[in-house]
Amino acid sequence: MAGEITDAAGALSLIDVACPAALPGLVVEAGPDRVRHELVWRVRLGDGRAAVVAQLVPELAAEAALRRRWVHDVERLAGAGAPSLAVTVAVGPEPDPRDPAAEPPWRVRVEPPGRRLDAWLGADGARRPIDEIVEVGAALADAVAAAHAAGVVLRDLEPRAAVLGDDGRVTFTDVGLARLGILSSRTASTLALEASPWAAPEHLRSTVVDARADIYSIGAILHRALLGLPPATTGIGPLRQAIAVPPLVALRADVPGPLDELVRRCLAPSPDERPASAREVADALRGRGTTAMVLARVTCQACGQPLRAGMRLCLSCGKQAVQVGHTAPEAGGHFALVLSQATEKPEHLAALRELYQTFGEAVPSLNFLVGDERLYSKEERKTLHRVPARLFEDIDEAGARQLAARLTQAGLKARVLDVVQWRRNRRLGGWAVPVGLVAAFVGAVGLAGGSFGAALGIPLIVGGGLGALFGGIYRGVLGRLRRAALGRLRATPAALPAADPLVARLADLLGEVRAADVRERVAEMALWLQRIADHRAEVATRAAAAVDAAEIAAVLEPVGRLVDAIAAQVRALIALDGELAALDEGALVRALAASEARGEPAARRAELLGGLDRLRGLEDRRAALLGGLLEAGSVLRRASEVILAKGDQGAADQVAVAQALALLDAER
Repeated sequence: MAGEITDAAGALSLIDVACPAALPGLVVEAGPDRVRHELVWRVRLGDGRAAVVAQLVPELAAEAALRRRWVHDVERLAGAGAPSLAVTVAVGPEPDPRDPAAEPPWRVRVEPPGRRLDAWLGADGARRPIDEIVEVGAALADAVAAAHAAGVVLRDLEPRAAVLGDDGRVTFTDVGLARLGILSSRTASTLALEASPWAAPEHLRSTVVDARADIYSIGAILHRALLGLPPATTGIGPLRQAIAVPPLVALRADVPGPLDELVRRCLAPSPDERPASAREVADALRGRGTTAMVLARVTCQACGQPLRAGMRLCLSCGKQAVQVGHTAPEAGGHFALVLSQATEKPEHLAALRELYQTFGEAVPSLNFLVGDERLYSKEERKTLHRVPARLFEDIDEAGARQLAARLTQAGLKARVLDVVQWRRNRRLGGWAVPVGLVAAFVGAVGLAGGSFGAALGIPLIVGGGLGALFGGIYRGVLGRLRRAALGRLRATPAALPAADPLVARLADLLGEVRAADVRERVAEMALWLQRIADHRAEVATRAAAAVDAAEIAAVLEPVGRLVDAIAAQVRALIALDGELAALDEGALVRALAASEARGEPAARRAELLGGLDRLRGLEDRRAALLGGLLEAGSVLRRASEVILAKGDQGAADQVAVAQALALLDAER
């Protein structure tokens, strides 16, 4: 039958394309239309259901690697069994749709009843009511969570690919096939994907994306519903970047603060700053639990690697995160780090800022009075720091000398101040003034009393005067160090509590992990484990005044089993990443084309095609394993928040551990 088909250049041409004889009794109602890399017919099945026949376009079907990729993705979606995915009735042609000698492969899927989300969104500029957005957004997140639970990353979630049913549920129709567009060079589907405001920025840069790419798409759809336009991006293709989203409430006054924050978190350029799971997004939209703020980052003082605030052990080097500590009260003395000279050099200010970011609780104002004070106004002098200035105080001597050496290496002049000795010297300088004045007075009296008094009085006057003068100057110089330190040192745990041996096991394991997304997930889970395990140990200790190590170990046994499950999951990901590192999809596709051009034996092409099939299977397995980690981390986070907020509610942490274990076991 005839239909309009858009070619790769975007031109319209009339061609005759027959709908595949996919199923008996099938009636074609409309089509074909070209939608990205497929020809699409609207059909009616023999049982009366509305459906779609989608066939890979001939030019892509002629390339064996792309054909196999399309069939693999379609079969994976058909076999996922997720209730939120439209039912795939058939994939063909038989017996093998991968066979390059057969007609281009096709699929038949049922058209779910309802209206598509792009129709619900309306024309550009249209804004939906807040309550309706929250309801539909939660249903959308539920549907994404169901797909993720089945091990499917949607990849190309767009409003046109989501159907909102009369029962309020969302069903996805044409998703999970976007990778083909990227592999097929500069096709119309690739260009459409590059221009898509719904796709996460990382999607075009890597074949391996995880569930958080779909979280971005949820945020983009919510943004469009709230403001009438999708979020802005910059650049094209692999260079495309998301732009930080400004507060939505500034553009729509009735947007609730928590919803504003949630949407902007979903649209974060970095996947690590987005919610960990679609279930977390759905819960937040329904007002369940608490909104998880992005955890602040600090730097390990031992190895310099970033770690999450609150972690006591560094997962990069396994050492205690805080090395420089406050002086214990019973130590009998303490020290301060003093900046002796300030400059306006950018590298010096950067070194000071890095010092506070690494060792301090916060970065203070670093505006110093440099040079002649007379060059500054009276008001400016009030706001500037004078040198010498205390940077940190009440720290141990070894730590203070380590910090001073660090600044000296950066070109700054810094020294260690013994605060106890400084106080003694300042008192000595203070006494020198009255003693010197008394001596001078006595000398003056003696000078007036005769020749003997004169002989003794002159030295007393001179010595006393000089003592008072220099004592006053000395006290004044020391007094400049009386001002409080500019910042506070990060707190150091007095001892490593019960959770740290468990966290140390994860730190040892991460020595083998190279994938950043896996490291981030384990780091996050280590923090929640630390909190849950510490809580359980604390409750056990309070319940019995004297609890020995064996009893604490028994209390933490379920948490230990969870660590074992996490470790097994991570080892599986390490093994998968090792295999994936040896398989480059782009290189295999190019090698296959070169092999065909050179007329190499069929066995060589079969070997390359087998490598592509194995790569796709590994990608699916990795997505499922990482999805399990993401979901388990989300459960642990919510549980730790409940535990800390409500105190000793005994069963909550046990339930949390059991749920996380179940999620991880399901992905093994």
